[in-house]
Amino acid sequence: MWTSTNELIPYTDVYFRGFDNAYPDTWRLEEFEREFAQFAQPGKDLPNLVLLRFMHDHMGSFSANGGLGGVEGSAEAEQADNDFAVGKTLDLLAHSRFAGNTLVFVIEDDAQDGGDHMDAHRSTAYVVGPYVKQGAVVSTRYSTVNMVRTIEDVLGLEHLNLNTAYQRPMTDAFDITQGPAWTYSATASTILKSSTLNLTLNTPDGQRPVRFAEGPVVTPLHDGAWWVRQTKGFDFSSEDRVPADLFNRVVWEGVKGDQPYPDQRSGTVMRTVVTGEAGQALPAAALK
Repeated sequence: MWTSTNELIPYTDVYFRGFDNAYPDTWRLEEFEREFAQFAQPGKDLPNLVLLRFMHDHMGSFSANGGLGGVEGSAEAEQADNDFAVGKTLDLLAHSRFAGNTLVFVIEDDAQDGGDHMDAHRSTAYVVGPYVKQGAVVSTRYSTVNMVRTIEDVLGLEHLNLNTAYQRPMTDAFDITQGPAWTYSATASTILKSSTLNLTLNTPDGQRPVRFAEGPVVTPLHDGAWWVRQTKGFDFSSEDRVPADLFNRVVWEGVKGDQPYPDQRSGTVMRTVVTGEAGQALPAAALK
């Protein structure tokens, strides 16, 4: 059963900014943290289901002077902003009293134009939280419908329709024998060191400052003026209004430079396990 937008308004944070490529995800995170702090008060609890959208992975609305927060000057900075917001959300949850009974499902919203080395319909997804396989890459074929089915089962809900009823839950991402313990601390890309974002989020006492990745400071291949020129005339006001193939080529040239644009899928198996510092497996199962 579909729910209209009007019916969702009473359950929506009206201060959480919607689709706007010129607005940093890190600032969206600040608003979520404000609301999260209310749920964390004694006698309160998180809702059974929270829908949180960080959309800066779409990229766009570039600015020659860096724009709001100083992250609108390149695709690399906008992606780093998106990654940081997602990572800090997990960090916030991991260091809260909700860590042992809350699952997080992360998925890209439009895999149909996220072609990789295998298929144009593939997209990475992540499951984080208690009883999730640690640092595992799960290659079982799942779709967004499988993820919705899994959420239904975890919450004890009836199936939305026949689509979820006939799909299996993502059981290969879980290991109920390992227990509910997990933790996560976010690491920011060094490209954000030059931003004007508030990178001390979730540390009201200043005791847990943001960690930046090791190594040299990342600098984008092109400046904001280049990105503005290359995307002149593009409509970034909403999702999927830009010429997809042309934008893909702009992003490739902007990030990869003179390397040839890939126009053939290789089918190469690129299965790897992601590990954190000192070889510690990250508390998530990555689905590919």
